[in-house]
Order: sequence, then structure tokens, then C-alpha cells
Amino acid sequence: MYPDWFVFVGLATAVLIWLGILSFLIWKQGNFLKSLFPQSGERDIRKKFAEVLSSIEEFKGDLGKAKKDLVDLEGDGKLHVQRVSLLRYNPYGDTGGDLSFSAALLDWKGNGIVLTSLHSRSGTRIFAKPVDQGKAGKHQLSKEEQEVLDAAMRKK
Repeated sequence: MYPDWFVFVGLATAVLIWLGILSFLIWKQGNFLKSLFPQSGERDIRKKFAEVLSSIEEFKGDLGKAKKDLVDLEGDGKLHVQRVSLLRYNPYGDTGGDLSFSAALLDWKGNGIVLTSLHSRSGTRIFAKPVDQGKAGKHQLSKEEQEVLDAAMRKK
């Protein structure tokens, strides 16, 4: 079959490949240890674990602060305009197009304003009426204003 030297060469090649793989793994391990323990000469694993634990504690503190900030931001966000609705219409028969509009601008609780612009041939009039918790304040709303308010309140 094969000569004896051929088996020896195959076995030597396999051993060399195995030694190359082991050398590569040892080299990677050495690089990891160099990054774990800098060249300052300090190679105490207990001190390194203490450093890691202290940095974890710092991250926990930062995470707690970030959570608190997020809760504060969510609370502030509820006060901003979140529910918006717009309706264009033609309130008068003598003008063309839907140039008049009513817009509801409400926060999370339904507080805000209904803004109405009525366009006619003689001019444009703008009205703003307050809304408190999804209901008209002391001023009565027109049919279109109530429609736009209801549409805004349905939005989440």
C-alpha cells in the first residue's frame, strides 16, 4: 500500500496543523489576558473583579437615573399637544371651496383649544375656544367644532 515514510509525513502534517491551532488559541488567550490586565504590573484578579463590580454599580446608578428621567419625560409629554383633528368646510353658500376650518389641539387629558376660521367674501374671522377635559368651556361649540373635538378625543 503506502510506504512507511508516507504515513509518517501524514502524521507529522496532522501534528503540525494541531500545533498551529493550539498556538493560535494560546495567542488569543494571551491577548485577552493582556487586555484584562494592563502592563502596569498589577495582575491581581481580586482587584480586577473589584473594578468590574464598581463599574457595574456605576451603571446601575446611571440606569436608575435614566429610568427616573424617562418617567419625568413621560409625565411632561402628557401635557403637550397629542390629539389633533382638522375639519375643512364651507359654512356659507356664497363662497367656493372649503376655505373655512375647525381644528382641535388637545393634550393627553383633553385640555386645549378648538380653533375656527370662518372665511366669507367680506373677510375671515378666527375664533379660539377653550376645551377642558374634552368638553367645551364657557363658550358653546358649533356643530363643526363639536365634530372636530369628538374626532380628536377618539384619538389615543
